[in-house]
Amino acid sequence: MYVALFYEDGRPVDAKGVGRKVIDKVDETYESELDGKEFSYDGEKSLFTVGALPRNKLEFTVVFDSMNSTWYILIVTFGMQ
Repeated sequence: MYVALFYEDGRPVDAKGVGRKVIDKVDETYESELDGKEFSYDGEKSLFTVGALPRNKLEFTVVFDSMNSTWYILIVTFGMQ
């Protein structure tokens, strides 16, 4: 699956290490939407699961509790882009 990560204003995230934190937060926050599927992230643009996710395209909003409250949008689509 292909992973795209954006800031709330639509700019792509290019900072190293942010993707892993966002993926971990998605796993924690949206477990029911992911049907409890375990997944692995390569740190770049690929997400791997055992079995299919519930839909071919999923979009998640993640907010980290901090002083600046940065919002991220994670889009997961089936297939490579």
